[in-house]
Amino acid sequence: MKYLPLVWAGIAHKRSRAVLLLLQIVSAFVLFGTLQGLSSGIKQVIAHAHVDRLYVGNRVAAANMLPLSLLQSIASMKGVAYITPEADLEGTYQKTDQSVPVVGTNVDAFLHIFDEIHASPGAAEALRSHRAGGIAGSALLRQYGWKIGDRIVLQTPMPKTDGTRDWAFDLLGSYDVPDAPEDADSIITNFSYLNESRLADRDRVNRFVVKADAPANAGSVSLAIDTAFANSDHETRTQSDADRLATQIQQTVDLDFIVRGIVGAIFFALLLATGALIMQSVRERGPEFAVLKTFGFSDRFVLLLVLAESLVLCLSAAAIGLALAYLILPQVRPALTELNVAHLPTVVLLFGLALAALLALLSSCAPALQAARHPIVHALAKR
Repeated sequence: MKYLPLVWAGIAHKRSRAVLLLLQIVSAFVLFGTLQGLSSGIKQVIAHAHVDRLYVGNRVAAANMLPLSLLQSIASMKGVAYITPEADLEGTYQKTDQSVPVVGTNVDAFLHIFDEIHASPGAAEALRSHRAGGIAGSALLRQYGWKIGDRIVLQTPMPKTDGTRDWAFDLLGSYDVPDAPEDADSIITNFSYLNESRLADRDRVNRFVVKADAPANAGSVSLAIDTAFANSDHETRTQSDADRLATQIQQTVDLDFIVRGIVGAIFFALLLATGALIMQSVRERGPEFAVLKTFGFSDRFVLLLVLAESLVLCLSAAAIGLALAYLILPQVRPALTELNVAHLPTVVLLFGLALAALLALLSSCAPALQAARHPIVHALAKR
């Protein structure tokens, strides 16, 4: 610590250059922290997704429906604990821009499979006994001011057997998703009500949702389902929560490739710029290093002094940049509500500091060796 003032004096030899270098490194690590934090956060969400929750859809296209008759075959397979059909209905409430998703399902199996959903007391029992009932998400209740007992009429593109396109639901209860309150944005209703009332696609489902009896059995259950219906006119594709999320992200953008490319380009450019500035600083300070050697400081001390200056500057700037990234990352969360990416992971902070240390050593290695090996006579001759 007694040499710290000497280190700071070397960094502040030319303050304008030090500030320029500091800003370059801070900017680079803000970008690095934000991108790498987003990538790592998404990977953590995927890793902690429900492995035992499986979605069975049409193999050819997700929009193609499956026959309801597959339900019993899948339910009888070894390792299947719960299964429910799901039928989607997209409606609007009063105005065309007020969209309300509706999911037709078996409420008992649905609440066992989606155990993060908390229904209000008595809601599931009421829905079982009321064919046209519905359980509304708390986000919908807040948005439209609905109350339990209200009769909600939605306008939909799906015609009913009576010729109308208006679907009515009696609100029997509500549900919350404590870990992601914004996900409570649908109406849960009986699959039988949708199935029997719609004019088209009778006895067909958008997907089946299965819960394996143990996370370790999810892979074998998934394989068994797809194998059972292979080479049929309704081939299936079974994916877990993690698989679906990873596929959706991959279809949108190859985030890993973008992050690696940007971080690599930034690091290379920063390495060249930092190395050039440190080399210029060392050349200008040749006489100073010669004076230190004259007073008895060794070549090794001069080498370590230059490396220390670079380490202090790079680590300080990286810490500032990563701190800013830590504050910035939660601001992109509204666009990533399904991913729950909230904060910069600790592993990214540690990796960023290690990268800053590597940058400091690589960029200052050659200048430090030059300063250490430069003869005293030659350095003093330039004064």
